Amino acid sequence: MKLLKLLAAASVLCAIGTGLANAQTWTPLTHQPPSSIGAIVQLRDGRIFAHEEQSGNSRNWYFFTPDSTGSYLNGTWSGPTAMPSNYSPWFFSSQVMLDGDHVLVEGGEYNFGGQTETNIGALYTVSTNTWVNNSPPSGWGNIGDAESIILADGRYLQMEALTKQTAYYNGPNTWIAGGNTLSNRNNEAGWALLQNSKVLMVDAFTNPSCNGTLSTELLNPTTNTWGCGAPMPTQLFDNSGHELGPIVVTYGGKTLAVGAVPHTNVYDPVANTWSAGPDIPGGLVAYDGPGVLENNGKVLIMVSQTNFGPGCQMMEYSVGPNTLTNTTNPANCPSDPSFVGHLMVLPTGEIMFSDLSNRIELYTPAPGPGANNNRPTIISNGPIQHFTSSGNNNVVMGFKLNGVSQGTGYGDDYQGDTDYPLVRITNTTTGQVYWGRTHDESTHSIDPNAGMMTTMFDLPVGFPRGPNYNVVVIAGGLASNFLVYN
Repeated sequence: MKLLKLLAAASVLCAIGTGLANAQTWTPLTHQPPSSIGAIVQLRDGRIFAHEEQSGNSRNWYFFTPDSTGSYLNGTWSGPTAMPSNYSPWFFSSQVMLDGDHVLVEGGEYNFGGQTETNIGALYTVSTNTWVNNSPPSGWGNIGDAESIILADGRYLQMEALTKQTAYYNGPNTWIAGGNTLSNRNNEAGWALLQNSKVLMVDAFTNPSCNGTLSTELLNPTTNTWGCGAPMPTQLFDNSGHELGPIVVTYGGKTLAVGAVPHTNVYDPVANTWSAGPDIPGGLVAYDGPGVLENNGKVLIMVSQTNFGPGCQMMEYSVGPNTLTNTTNPANCPSDPSFVGHLMVLPTGEIMFSDLSNRIELYTPAPGPGANNNRPTIISNGPIQHFTSSGNNNVVMGFKLNGVSQGTGYGDDYQGDTDYPLVRITNTTTGQVYWGRTHDESTHSIDPNAGMMTTMFDLPVGFPRGPNYNVVVIAGGLASNFLVYN
C-alpha cells in the first residue's frame, strides 16, 4: 500500500556522495508538458502516450510527437484525450497491444484520489482517439496496482492484486481464466518476460509454497501453470510495505531484481539459479521505482530512502563486474522519492524520465558494447523494396525485431515495455522522418535465437510518395540496418 505516496516528501533530503563512474548527461525537453506527467508509454507510431498525474486531471493522456528529424528532445505536445468518466487512476497497469491500434489500461491503486484497488479498466483506440470501459474478469474485485505483461505468444496476462488469480485478455470485455500463482496474494509482486518465454515472478509476501521470503515463481506459458522458481539468496521485499523495485532482463539474459531493501539479486535463466547482486550503498532502496536497459548493456535504476522517502539517486548496474555505480541525476533529484520515477528507452537510445511533475528530461548513456549483436536485422527482397499501393500492411522481415528485453521494469505500478518493433522512415532527399505504425508481428518473443520474424506497418496519413526512403526497424532503442524503399 502506498498511502505515503500522497504526502509531500520533499522536506526530507538525503546527502549522497556522487562517485560518478561516467559524467552522463540529463537534458530537459525543449517543450515541456502542459501538466504533470507520470506513466509514459511508447506508441507504435513513434509518439509517446503520457498520463497526467496526481496534481492534475488523471483522466487525461497527452501525446508527445518527435520533430520532423526524429528528435524527441525537440518534440511537441498535443491533447489531451480523456478516459471514461468513471476512471481516473493512479498506479495501474498498461500495455500497447500487438494490433498497434489499442492501449489497454487496467486497475489502479487509487481512483479519483481514493484508495480503492479498483477493478475498472479502459481500452484506448489510437485510430479513432476514443476510450471505452473494459470489464474486469468475472468475479474479480481488486485489480488495483497489479502487474500485466504480454507473453511471447502475444497474449496479455493480468494479475489481480489481492488474490492468486490471473486472466488472459480475450478482446473487449472478455477474459479467459489463467493459472493461479502459488503465493498467498499477488499484491506488489513483480513480473518479467524472460528470453526463454517464461515469466519470472518475484513475490512480495512470504510464500510458504516456494521458499518463504526468498520466493520466486515461473510461468510455463505452454501449460499456463506456475511453478516454484529457484530461491533468491536475499529477501528483496520489505516487511512493512511489501514493496519491490524493478526487474530488468539484460542483453545476455541475466535478470537484475532490485529490492525495497538495500539488496539486489541476479537470476541466470540458463542455470536456473540466483546469485547476490551488489548491495545498494548509503542505505538507499527502490521502494517501488523504475529501471531500464541502456543500449550499452547497463541497467539504469532510481533509488531513494526507504518507505517512499526522498533523496533519489540514479545508479547504473553493470552485468560483467556485478557492480552498481552512481551516475548523474535529473534536476528534481534529490527531492524525489523513487516511486515517482518512470524510465523508458526511446527509439533514439535516449532514456525518457518523468516524475509526476511537468519537467521531463532525457538521459544520454555512455556508448558501450551492449548493442553489439543485439540490434534488429532486416532482410531485403531485392535492391529496392516497394510500399504497398494502399500504404497499409507493408511487411518487413528479419531477426530480433522485438529486441531481447522488455526494456523497462518498475515494482508493480508501471509498465513501459518497448519489446516490439518500430519502423522509422527517412526521406533521403529532405531528411524528413516519418513513422510507420507497426502491428501484428509474427511473434512477440525476445529470444535472440528465435529465428526470422515479420512485422507489418502502415504508412502515416498523407505520406508523400516519390523519392527513395530508408527504412529501419527499432527495438529497445536499437536501430537495424536500413533498406531502400520506394
